[in-house]
Amino acid sequence: MKYLRRCLKALGWLMLALGGLVAVWLAALVIANWNDDALTEAAQRALQYTPPTEQALDGNGYLILMGLDAPAGGDAIGDAIALGRQRLAREIERRRWVEAHGDRQEGMPPSITAEATLGDVLPDRLRCPVGEPDCFAWFVKHGDEVQALAKTHQALLQRLAAAAGAPQFSNPAPFYLLAEFPPYALLVRAHELLLAQAALEWMHGQPQQAVDIARQAAQLRSRMASTSNSLIASMITLAMQHRELRWFSDASAQTASLTPAAVSTAIEELLSVPTESLGSAMEGEMRFVASGFYMYKTVDLFTSPWDAPPTWWQRLLNKASNWAYLPGQTLNLSLDYLQEVQAIGGMPAQKQDAAFSSLMQQLEDDGACLPWKRLRNVTGTCLAAITAPSYQGYAQRVTDMSGYRRLVLLQHRAATEQVAPPDMPAWLAQSPEALRNPYTLEPMQWDAATRSLVFEGREKQNQNPGRSSTYRVRLRG
Repeated sequence: MKYLRRCLKALGWLMLALGGLVAVWLAALVIANWNDDALTEAAQRALQYTPPTEQALDGNGYLILMGLDAPAGGDAIGDAIALGRQRLAREIERRRWVEAHGDRQEGMPPSITAEATLGDVLPDRLRCPVGEPDCFAWFVKHGDEVQALAKTHQALLQRLAAAAGAPQFSNPAPFYLLAEFPPYALLVRAHELLLAQAALEWMHGQPQQAVDIARQAAQLRSRMASTSNSLIASMITLAMQHRELRWFSDASAQTASLTPAAVSTAIEELLSVPTESLGSAMEGEMRFVASGFYMYKTVDLFTSPWDAPPTWWQRLLNKASNWAYLPGQTLNLSLDYLQEVQAIGGMPAQKQDAAFSSLMQQLEDDGACLPWKRLRNVTGTCLAAITAPSYQGYAQRVTDMSGYRRLVLLQHRAATEQVAPPDMPAWLAQSPEALRNPYTLEPMQWDAATRSLVFEGREKQNQNPGRSSTYRVRLRG
């Protein structure tokens, strides 16, 4: 009994000592996070949004995309612009609401929803299958239906043409937490219908008209990519570019001797345009991150209600996480990382791996998520650090598409120069740096068994067979 009392007494003193240590640690945590940092100039810029002037909206093709789903009436372009202006005004109104009320839905102005007409524009059964070796032949087999759809959706295709050739093109919409996007799904399907129409023109002996349509599609996609304000929009433009490159690959696979010189030159010029970087998209990403962190500057992010199921120690840990969170410093640090990612994305592809590895090593050495390494803003520092590695995948998707573009341009030149299959390895070995593997600067691969040019990308690609990261174009003729 005496020993039991001594053990219980010792245990009591131990618990008291541990409680004292926890109390001291919590007090030190509160003191270390008593004052937040002032926002940097970059953070202040990211939080600002200036509505566009009327001069910036006049003749702006992006408004047509914002109203792409407007009902077809007497003025196809004017109706789309009118709906685009309404959507823009509503998005500005919704952003102001989020600034004032956070993510509270009650009372928030509703978005102007898009009409779901994807299946009407180009049904899935008419889309060229992923494994189809010749989309031109595929669309010929379904030519009557494709032409009927093009006629039915003439107003939609006119809107694409007007947006592609508009006097100016810039994205005036704010990108913020809870932002709504233009009807991108409808845009992608209409873009696909446009390329199907171009394929039919080619197969009906009108290659110049076909290339003119393809140029229009490429110009629209390029303008979207260069003014993108989100990674989502940029990934959509990459998907559109993949379909364009598949179209150019099919066109290049036709008998070279039957292709007019002017058409061949036009294809060469279109394929020589570099893939857009993520520069503008990362600017938008900074604004999105800023809106999120700023919105929650006075909210407990990690605290569950005290009557919730979590145990007392889980609730205490959640509370401590809030005490160790400084929204200002977190926003500043997050934007610092994003600026580094943006700078890396602007580097040549062969240098990006080392740069991303250096950034990841820096984050690991800093021990951003290790509470024993720092007391000040350990939660915010960890939040800022854990998102940085995910951006490498986006940069690699851009590089993959650049590699595919180079591959199709090589295919086109090989067809134009009538390079014989046995001569392909030597011909590829002499290819310029601008047409080599962007990651390694080695010549593209030649698969003699399948008469294919091959490029090994890094990221899974939904439009490749089996979602493979391997890009392959076959030489015919």
